[in-house]
Amino acid sequence: MKPAPVGTRVRVTRCVHNHSYQIGGVYTITETDRDGTFKAADSRGRTGNWLRWDECELAAPSVWDRIAADLPEDLVTFLSCFDGITELELKETVIDTALASVPDLHERVVALASSKDGAPLIAENRPQPCKEKPIA
Repeated sequence: MKPAPVGTRVRVTRCVHNHSYQIGGVYTITETDRDGTFKAADSRGRTGNWLRWDECELAAPSVWDRIAADLPEDLVTFLSCFDGITELELKETVIDTALASVPDLHERVVALASSKDGAPLIAENRPQPCKEKPIA
């Protein structure tokens, strides 16, 4: 493969020079070097070590890129809050920011958990009494 600009998606096709990328994996170029190598990030933003151009090929646009092109901007923004394709998982930074903006969150959660409707929601997470006799 010929060198490509930062932001280009590549698929790793082989491992000749002991890189840290998964063969078949798709990564986005994050940094290039003059010695014929580059670094790339996976879909979660984790960057591997230096990779050679001859160990990759251009990757097709992602499913997300193709779908997002046809969606309204507000929906693209909403879906961009999630990680993953098959299972949507809200990004931790989005969760933290959203939770921090909820007034009286602690009090609301405790009130819900203490209510008749909330108790079953937390029952499996409650501490269980020890069934063994304590060691004397």
